[in-house]
Amino acid sequence: NMSHELRTPLNSLLILAKELGKNNKKNLNDNQVKDLSIIYESGVDLLNLINDILDLSKIEAGRMIANLAEVQLQNIVINLENQFAHVARQKNIGFTIKPQEGIEMVITDQQRLEQILKNLLSNAIKFTSQGEVKLNISRSDKLMELRSKMYNPGEVLLFSVIDTGIGIEENKQAMIFEAFQQADGGLSRQYGGTGLGLTISRQIAALLG
Repeated sequence: NMSHELRTPLNSLLILAKELGKNNKKNLNDNQVKDLSIIYESGVDLLNLINDILDLSKIEAGRMIANLAEVQLQNIVINLENQFAHVARQKNIGFTIKPQEGIEMVITDQQRLEQILKNLLSNAIKFTSQGEVKLNISRSDKLMELRSKMYNPGEVLLFSVIDTGIGIEENKQAMIFEAFQQADGGLSRQYGGTGLGLTISRQIAALLG
């Protein structure tokens, strides 16, 4: 119900605001065009919040399932580069994805894995004003336990997002994975965001095992 009743009219508003903002007939002044851009950007923020709440409610209701399949790692790398490389360039920071040589395929739900990585990379870029953001993909080099099952070295892939951003105080690193929480109340005003991305990422990671 929420998906239909909220997203459908909101999408219509976004389409209209974007079209009007183009000012094709040149009958709007600069302030009116700016107002339309604010309407559009605020609508996008609201749509993202609705999507996050829907995802969270699906997970908590046990209605989100993982569709596991063989996925070419290069496809994931290309998708992430296409989404974030230009954003990093706009902020004048470095952005690299470094898969370890010899890794070609992973068994996972590509959509859900990308959702986790997009949340982490989006946060990393948002909170980094100088330096770089990196995503390293490598095989584990030690015995690992996941869901009470032991995996030999090399059987698990590690996705590591590393940045030179503002960092997170150690005593707040657990809190930021709780719903609607950020490390500092002022951050949401300065940087935006709902505080749901990491909560959803953690839940999806558990879903994927």
